[in-house]
Amino acid sequence: MKKSYGIWFLFLFVLFTTGCGQEEREEQTEITLLHGWGTMEEDHQVMRQIYQDFEKENPDIRLNMISMPSSEKAIAKAREMLAVGKTPDLIFTGGEGKDNLYSFMVDYGYALDLMPYLEKDLELMEMVSPTILKHWVNEKGELYTVSDVLLVSGYWYNKKIFNNAGITEVPSTWDEFFECCRKIQEWAQEETLSTVPLHLDADTSIYLIDAYIQMVDDNSENTARKNEEQELAEALDMLNEMKGMVSVEEESYTYRDRMRSFNIGHSAICVNGVWAQQMLHPNLDAGYALFPSEDGQGIGMVSACTGYLVGNSGDTEKEEACIRFIKYMLSEPVQKRILRETGQIPSNPQVGPNEVSKDQPDLYQAYHVVMEAETFLEIPANRWNSTWIDEFNKNIGKMLKDEMSKEEFLEELQKVNK
Repeated sequence: MKKSYGIWFLFLFVLFTTGCGQEEREEQTEITLLHGWGTMEEDHQVMRQIYQDFEKENPDIRLNMISMPSSEKAIAKAREMLAVGKTPDLIFTGGEGKDNLYSFMVDYGYALDLMPYLEKDLELMEMVSPTILKHWVNEKGELYTVSDVLLVSGYWYNKKIFNNAGITEVPSTWDEFFECCRKIQEWAQEETLSTVPLHLDADTSIYLIDAYIQMVDDNSENTARKNEEQELAEALDMLNEMKGMVSVEEESYTYRDRMRSFNIGHSAICVNGVWAQQMLHPNLDAGYALFPSEDGQGIGMVSACTGYLVGNSGDTEKEEACIRFIKYMLSEPVQKRILRETGQIPSNPQVGPNEVSKDQPDLYQAYHVVMEAETFLEIPANRWNSTWIDEFNKNIGKMLKDEMSKEEFLEELQKVNK
């Protein structure tokens, strides 16, 4: 009998402790984060670790991650899920999907309005950049996306190549920029080197066009904007003039290819954000510059793009868990970590310019160069419709290689909405 009682006692003990464990697990709210930080690149690994560390500070929340290799892949995955009736709890768009995901989720009620949560939590409200609020709060006062970083852009240049080519000052006007490219081309030819001023791929082309259109606006009579098609046509003429001095690339050419060429000295100029400092070769003596302008003051691009989208699931616990995740990502310690370990510029206005450490001289110089610009523009992802950008990317290489006329190029762009 004693043996029987012992077995029953052990059975009840196991049942009780197992039940308690199940109850504890049931109290944990589970949310899924879909993101594009899925490769083995250093910044991708850092961001995944930051995401995972959220659970340490929030043990009552379980974070499941769906890691895709890029923001574009994450957007495609989100659309697949929505197509079969599965609304992701949390999506990081990485500046992509403004028209093909963000607008769809907002228009059809799949995205959660974040503004009521910000209004209830003034601490969280103060963490959100005014740049984000200015661009993404709609006419109804609703806010459906918040990013943990700002996109700060100009271009990197190789100081040694500039010096060897006899360029003593960074070009500030478009005439100076063209002269800079000519000098680099002539120097490379004299030295029988394969170095080019820059790679004119689709991404670089659209950044240069946007900066050049600003010059066209400045030259407009009575400060009135010219016809948009005329502005674009003039900017395309600028690219056509430049193509004889640079390397025109295929649509498949990416920022990774651009940075690789820049790092080994095959190109003197690389259009990319300040975050790319993390990709620079440690022995490369690089500087950062503003885009040229008509008045020589330079143009910087500082934007708040699409960031986190919270699914409007109707599950209060999940939605509040997602808001806590966003607050974690905007918190000062995490923002400083993003800056220090990935080179991305924090969006939290409380993590100001002084947080960009002088121990990171390239990043420090790049950030301050852009933030001291006289003129700021939105980056192309905010300025243009994604369908327009896709069409631009598909055909700009053809136009620059004379496989398509400028008129045909513009005609194709007219077929899609801006």
